[in-house]
Amino acid sequence: MAGGPQDGQRIRRDFYAPRAHPAIRADDGKVCCPVAMHVELTHAVCAVVHPDACDAQVERAVDTMMGADASAADRV
Repeated sequence: MAGGPQDGQRIRRDFYAPRAHPAIRADDGKVCCPVAMHVELTHAVCAVVHPDACDAQVERAVDTMMGADASAADRV
């Protein structure tokens, strides 16, 4: 998650529609929306952004998302 009280945290959620864009409510009650998503056959990874996130936090979240997805693909 980028920004807000959970900045930098990885949050795992199970969604029944893996191609759906999940919205998540942060600990402070604000709705956070995905800005980038990468979909594989078995899972999807997305960067979720808090409304108060700054540009650097968003960029770091997207970079982390892509790095995590690449490392998961290496393990398959």
